[in-house]
Amino acid sequence: MENKGSLTIVGTGIRIAGDMTLNSQAQIQQADIVFTVVPDKVSKQWIASLNPNTVDMTEYYGSNKSRLITYNEMAQALIDSVKLGNKVCAAFYGHPGVFAYASHLAIRQLKELGYHATMEPGISAEDWLVADLGIDPGKSGCISIEATQFLFYQRTIDPYSLLVLWQIGLVGDHTLSLDKTDNYQLGLNLLTNELLNFYPDDHHVIVYEAATLALFPSRIEYIPLAQLPQAKLTAISTLVIPPHREAPLDLAMLEKLGLNEQDINQSLTINV
Repeated sequence: MENKGSLTIVGTGIRIAGDMTLNSQAQIQQADIVFTVVPDKVSKQWIASLNPNTVDMTEYYGSNKSRLITYNEMAQALIDSVKLGNKVCAAFYGHPGVFAYASHLAIRQLKELGYHATMEPGISAEDWLVADLGIDPGKSGCISIEATQFLFYQRTIDPYSLLVLWQIGLVGDHTLSLDKTDNYQLGLNLLTNELLNFYPDDHHVIVYEAATLALFPSRIEYIPLAQLPQAKLTAISTLVIPPHREAPLDLAMLEKLGLNEQDINQSLTINV
């Protein structure tokens, strides 16, 4: 038997009022209390219009404060409220399960304690990226990874696929703070040098930032890869690297399958 009190975590989407699903709006309206993690005043006011009993968890952020500490505090606030018997809703910016440590932590711990805890999806920055840039990740495949994680670990680059590096404006930071550290410029230079081992210096990459309000356009800036260290980046900047060229066919494998190059080209024309 589940304990009294529950948690539903919803995604507000990127452009909050237009992106949020009807079910997510209903969860906010029906909750005893709503905790919010959204980036602007307009979003906070809109959620408060659905349910005035809201708590702004962005106040847990602090200058030079590790985001890991902040996320643990957010998760604990949700858990404590559920334990009081509340029907809790937490509204996270974008998709609540993407780059959202606190949401996964709260749900996991509450389930272990016998409480009902669920997540509703939202429209993420990646969804807007595909729409804004007119890129189909199904055409070439896509590797999507946080920029600092990409730099810190031995990862394989596939120049034949789309490469998306998130939070490029914080690359090289191990403190998990929202402020650029001394390692930022060094990290950006090292990352650029690593990418230049796989792409030519004039290969155009895209600095992307999804628009949070419909009144303003998304940032879509094309620059040569070699100029990346000079780009003006923010904490929400994403680096999008289109494929350098089309992947070569594995002719030996095609032969084993009884296919030829013409068969594959026709198939791709139909499916893409």
